[in-house]
Amino acid sequence: MHEKVRIADIIDISKLDTRDLGTYALQAHFDFVLIDENQRAVVAVEFDGPGHDPTNDGKKDSICQQADLPLIRVYGFEEVRRIKTMTLVSYLVELVFHARVFAQMKEEGKISSDEPFVLSGFLKPDAKHIFDSEFDFVGNTNGKLTRALQRGGLAADELPHWSISRLMLRAPDGRLHAFMSINSSKGPIVGTASLRVILASWGFLANLWTVTFEIAQFADGMAADNLLENIRLVVEGHGHVVTSTDEVLAELKTLGSLGYTLVMGSGGGDTDLHLLAAFEAGKGDN
Repeated sequence: MHEKVRIADIIDISKLDTRDLGTYALQAHFDFVLIDENQRAVVAVEFDGPGHDPTNDGKKDSICQQADLPLIRVYGFEEVRRIKTMTLVSYLVELVFHARVFAQMKEEGKISSDEPFVLSGFLKPDAKHIFDSEFDFVGNTNGKLTRALQRGGLAADELPHWSISRLMLRAPDGRLHAFMSINSSKGPIVGTASLRVILASWGFLANLWTVTFEIAQFADGMAADNLLENIRLVVEGHGHVVTSTDEVLAELKTLGSLGYTLVMGSGGGDTDLHLLAAFEAGKGDN
């Protein structure tokens, strides 16, 4: 991964459709560029945090689209977020390179042409079972939440993970909002997270329609971490600082009217707080 790479150093500006874009490419830089073993650019990454001037964003987007180069925009300070040992940046790096390998394997006939790309399908080199992947946030989360409740004496039943409810929504500006709840002996506990990562140019990723869902998996992992922290607070007697289920339900009730769309929703049969149902009910009221 290289920092502050001049656009013209990795893009053939003679193929751009306007001289203005070519001139801009000679002067402007990408925040980061990932290259492969042959020194070819695989993806560009832009960090558009507070104070970012979006004036020339459209030019960079257009250049990458014409060059068929994926461009990922990360907004805010989410790049420093971490799930276990993996930051958002490292996750995006892994996502792009595994997607590239997956696409190559499809071209070579090693994978069926209708096989969807799932990052957690790539297992650890020393995997003990078919779910032993560093990218499997769901399986790892279920076990962590169950153990946290049991250690804290808050388990409402023998199989707490059956009560987990998940919801992922996308705001009109592309920001992902993740919610996760689990039953406890003191009522449902909820974790939330938000993340804004935009694919401004798809490049080769356009043939892998599940990529945006895989990005959403990181937001799901962030919500799980927040839920684990909230369980800890409840166990230690600080539940009053945790967002209540009533507040979460009130928030979900308004999001449909604000143009939020569903990315993913699921809930166990034993859940006391079905997040997807709450969101759909709110949309129905509007």
